[in-house]
Amino acid sequence: MDAQSIPMLSSLPVLSSRGQRALARPPLLRCSLFENQFAGCNPTGYINLGVAENSLCVDWLTEYFEKNFKLEYHDFTYGTSLSGSVRLFAALRHLFDTHFKARTPVLREHVVAGSGCGSVIDLLVSVLADEGDGILVSTPHYNGFTFGFSCRNGVEAVGVRLEEGKEASVEALEAYEHALRECDAKGQKIRAVMLCNPHNPLGELCPICALSTFETADTSVARPFTSILSIDPLVEAGCSPSRIHVIYGCSKDFSANGLRLGVLVTQANPQLHTAMESSCLLMKISSASDVLWSSLLLDPGALPTYLELNRARLAGAYRIATGFLDLHGIAYRPSNAGHFIWIDLRRFLPARSEAGEVLEDGVAREEELANRFLRHGVNVARGTAYSHPVPGFFRLTFTLRPDYFKVGLERFEQALALAPLTKSELAEGAEDQEVGTVGKGLMKVDLATKAGVRCV
Repeated sequence: MDAQSIPMLSSLPVLSSRGQRALARPPLLRCSLFENQFAGCNPTGYINLGVAENSLCVDWLTEYFEKNFKLEYHDFTYGTSLSGSVRLFAALRHLFDTHFKARTPVLREHVVAGSGCGSVIDLLVSVLADEGDGILVSTPHYNGFTFGFSCRNGVEAVGVRLEEGKEASVEALEAYEHALRECDAKGQKIRAVMLCNPHNPLGELCPICALSTFETADTSVARPFTSILSIDPLVEAGCSPSRIHVIYGCSKDFSANGLRLGVLVTQANPQLHTAMESSCLLMKISSASDVLWSSLLLDPGALPTYLELNRARLAGAYRIATGFLDLHGIAYRPSNAGHFIWIDLRRFLPARSEAGEVLEDGVAREEELANRFLRHGVNVARGTAYSHPVPGFFRLTFTLRPDYFKVGLERFEQALALAPLTKSELAEGAEDQEVGTVGKGLMKVDLATKAGVRCV
């Protein structure tokens, strides 16, 4: 071998093309938000109003899981299936058949479980698309799609701009078709369309919905839950069921991002299911997480109680958040599902940076406002990170622990130089709601106390 062709072991090794792509980490991973979070022992840490986490029912879940966490012998082994477990498959069938009204029973051979929806999406994209291919997704969209599609698979999230208020209309279909033709004209294959319900970051439902719907001032009853699993896509849309793949996780509806549980349901494509199973060991879920989620899903008394409690607390937290925005005259797009509100902060965009530099570009002004929030100890997600074309919109998460949310709103006011609201203003219109029992404890949503929740 030529000496010149031998790599110099003292030099830095060259990463693969996939490794090079991974160097461009999402901005959220480049900051100290996670390791420097606000807590009683860290009062100067960041309050994160920019991440999609639902902490409203953590007290209930902690009590329930502490009483119902029971490991069995096979939980200490590789378990009863590499793509889940017999127990989890039974629990998911109950969830999908009972609460999603699945038109066809969701069987073991339809499901592949993984360590969170992100892992499931990554593997699904790898078996559906090749490098350079695209997946259509409406804008604004969850910013994780851009990185999740491209980092290891080199697949592009192709944004489709939909007219506001017509995201579920005929015009929306025409926009997707136009994007498909444009990509075809430039030689890019479109392999799939990604739909997200509730919409992230808008917090709205399309006709296909999710469990975390809630009442608002405009709707006294939460919009009915309709799952795509309950629909015949061939009859409704002329689409073969083999092209429908559902991704669902416990993070949002079950307030458990940290358990890392996501599932794929594909009921009419055994070839895709087999391809997913061949690599699913790389994202195998923890037995502990399996036990926790399955215990709740299979509990005929606790599951309905939890879902009712979650909806009630979502509605209460939403009222607090929108009341805060209304009193400060901040425009927002009403939502009816999920954990966040799309707010318009264009009038607050600074003309100059903290150093006094003139900011003429709208994106730079939005970034400066986001940095101002961080300097005041609160993170709010900026809209251009979600591929929104107009700078100045932000996604505000309202499902934090109520005491943390209160601090976050105070810091939000400080960052925008707003006059702080009084406790009476924050509590205006709030009312107590009894929502059920768990064991011997009555759970009560007390919106007048700390604008939040307590157990009695």
